[in-house]
Amino acid sequence: MKAVIQTLTRILCAIVLLAFFSPMGMAQGFNWAPDYPVGATIPLLEAPDQNGSVQTLSSLTGEKGLVLVFNRSFDWCPYCKAQLVGLQEASANLEAAGLKIATITYDSVDTLKLVEEDLDISFALLHDEAIKHVNAFNILNTSYEPYSFAYGVPQPGIMLVSPQGVIQAKFAEENFRIRPDWSDVIAAAARL
Repeated sequence: MKAVIQTLTRILCAIVLLAFFSPMGMAQGFNWAPDYPVGATIPLLEAPDQNGSVQTLSSLTGEKGLVLVFNRSFDWCPYCKAQLVGLQEASANLEAAGLKIATITYDSVDTLKLVEEDLDISFALLHDEAIKHVNAFNILNTSYEPYSFAYGVPQPGIMLVSPQGVIQAKFAEENFRIRPDWSDVIAAAARL
């Protein structure tokens, strides 16, 4: 009996160690947008929204700043669509914290307008023309070949940005299928 308990204990320890050192367990160490740590100032933000109007940091920011969400595509990425629906649900809490919201993707303005209408989105959906923002933030997902339909997508993530463009917090996961929990973003926003 003692031998069985020792064996089970070893197996349990091995499982715990594997879980701790697995890619999921290491996600906390993922450094998204490494050129722009918390405290850095973002590069120029200027992009057309779903209505074709050019938006900037000053036109997008609320009293305490902006929730800036980089997504792959609302046209074909189910994880991005689910995240967008969650963001719409969280938007009242984020806006109550003094933040406005904008997402950015390489989707066309026409596609973004359809997404706005289909999902009843109440905030800016920005078109990253020629992926200039993805490149400026150095968050290009390099697992796609140039000229593939998915080339130009960012490694998704979220930034809380002050009205002056200073990054207050960042949220991202290494695995694009996993997105940060909006409750964590709301909690960080409440501390600003």
